[in-house]
Amino acid sequence: MPGFNVVSGGGGSGPSNTIEVRRAHRWMFETLGPVAPNVLLLLQSAQRPSFSFEEPEMHHNQEKVYFAGKQSWEPVSLVWYDGEQSPDVSQAIYNWLESVVDIGSANVAPVGTYKTEATLSVLDGAGMPNEQWGMYGVWPQAVNFQELNYTSTDLMTVEATLRYDRARRL
Repeated sequence: MPGFNVVSGGGGSGPSNTIEVRRAHRWMFETLGPVAPNVLLLLQSAQRPSFSFEEPEMHHNQEKVYFAGKQSWEPVSLVWYDGEQSPDVSQAIYNWLESVVDIGSANVAPVGTYKTEATLSVLDGAGMPNEQWGMYGVWPQAVNFQELNYTSTDLMTVEATLRYDRARRL
């Protein structure tokens, strides 16, 4: 089998068959902001931070040369199952949204009231973190309360796109 050692001491030069690969279903998201911890128990999916550089280019004769420019962190999306009773996920997400802007008066709040910190942890089989991301300056950039449909029996979800200033692998 390509890429695996089938027999100890033989079978090729691939990776060991005793290496555990991270699993997409073992993770935990924590925020220190207005989203209540019990709401985080209903998370369905999340994204790890994503990074990119701007590419300033320099022209010289018939060629272009590129350099690493300003970096940016792309927003991440989190999806929650929307529970009917406590915790009321859609209400908790709406409250966080209202910490950014007072919907009634359309006034944006001071940054210190809505930006927070968050940690995304990938867990091993024993439930211990083996990869952690600290996210700083986190706030809800967009919220989607999803579609209603009489023909569907799907579970309802709430999706929030979180913008953050920077992330760091801890």
